[in-house]
Amino acid sequence: MENMTMDHVTSEYVRRCRADQRLRSVMATSLLPPSFQRAWKGRHLPRPIFADRQSMETLGTEIKILFDIVVSLPDRLFDGDLGKFCAAIGIDEPRAVLISRLRDAEPPRAGRADLYRDGADFKLLEFNVNTGFSGGADIVELCRALMAAEPFAEFATEFGLEYTDIMAIRAGQFRDAAARVSGGREPVIALIEADGALEGYGDGFRSMQSSVAGYGIELALGELGQLESKNGRVHLDGKPLDLVLRYYNLNQIIDDAQGQKAHEMICRAHERGQVVMHTPLQSDLFDDKAILALLSDSEYRQSFSEAEKQLIDRMLPWTRLVRDGWTRFNGERVDFMTFSVENQQNLILKPGAGLSGMGIVAGWETERDAWEKLLRRSAGGPYLLQQRVNPTPEPFVDPDSGLLEHVVSAWGVFFSEKGYNGGHVRTAPSGGDAVINFAGNPKSSITGLFTFDGRSR
Repeated sequence: MENMTMDHVTSEYVRRCRADQRLRSVMATSLLPPSFQRAWKGRHLPRPIFADRQSMETLGTEIKILFDIVVSLPDRLFDGDLGKFCAAIGIDEPRAVLISRLRDAEPPRAGRADLYRDGADFKLLEFNVNTGFSGGADIVELCRALMAAEPFAEFATEFGLEYTDIMAIRAGQFRDAAARVSGGREPVIALIEADGALEGYGDGFRSMQSSVAGYGIELALGELGQLESKNGRVHLDGKPLDLVLRYYNLNQIIDDAQGQKAHEMICRAHERGQVVMHTPLQSDLFDDKAILALLSDSEYRQSFSEAEKQLIDRMLPWTRLVRDGWTRFNGERVDFMTFSVENQQNLILKPGAGLSGMGIVAGWETERDAWEKLLRRSAGGPYLLQQRVNPTPEPFVDPDSGLLEHVVSAWGVFFSEKGYNGGHVRTAPSGGDAVINFAGNPKSSITGLFTFDGRSR
């Protein structure tokens, strides 16, 4: 892998790190906010990731186009019948009823796309609209700290490195979204989790809270059970809220009567114009990985333009809901179960609405009999199969040994209606677990993303 193709910035950075202890250790010695250090616990790749600026701008535009297609699917494929749409991707009726609440509230056209880079191409794994709207945006603190660290700052100046300040962008979006309630004053914003869920991600939330405070946004943290209705307004700790950042999801409240009651209180205030729910539950549809199967499935191919088909084919791995019957692979008609068992080394099973890598099973890590039984149990449910993507290894120099090592990476690219909004990269050792996930894989790490002008070389 040492001779793998690299862009000129990465190649030069790695070369210099081998010779310069200060540069290869700069990630560990940069001055980071205490809240950020507690949240990420020092699990940073020893170097940031570099990418051509124009390529990332193009990628951001393509992600936005794909997301617009995803949002259009209920109307495009099911004539706006949300119940039929939910049934098609394995969402049961009780959940569909909750999703239909605030049906006319347009979800923000912003979030985070998670992708693997396979050579020169990026493959979309999922969208994150709810938590992905700002989750991980505090990684900007790492980029900011590196730009203030002398060994890195010199390199950044030499190669014209930049980072996109996603937290500044999101702060502006929060203000804009809250404006219909807050008017011209600074909005009162709260991030709301399900009851009992806040502390599990408390350090991460507090890091985001501290980071966005640098842009004048006071972000409160709370749970559904702490909310109260007073004079038609939603209150947290005695303060009327202008904007609710919904971090609880559909599955957290489906069996929680009190949670649903609090959610309904927010919905009614939203309808009266007395609070803004930034991501209605409908947004959970677009987080659902099963929705990507509708893009990939040949059954719906006639619903897309030629340009859309080309984009889908290039960016989306072969993806299908787990169903008995026939499907197509590379244009060939195949029996789904037979094909899925015979090709398990190149397939991965995922729950549609899973979080943090939970419930994902890689065919290449599973015994054949267990794989077949799992597929048959999953048929008809909210599960999908996706073709394996082999992410391109990224080189780095170990700060202590000075040796060249490699990781595989999952790119989190933030997007909005304007396209690319910056990003971060999660990494894990090459040859390790199938899922590159910070929460579920203790060997994983995270790092910032810098861009350079590839035309100036």
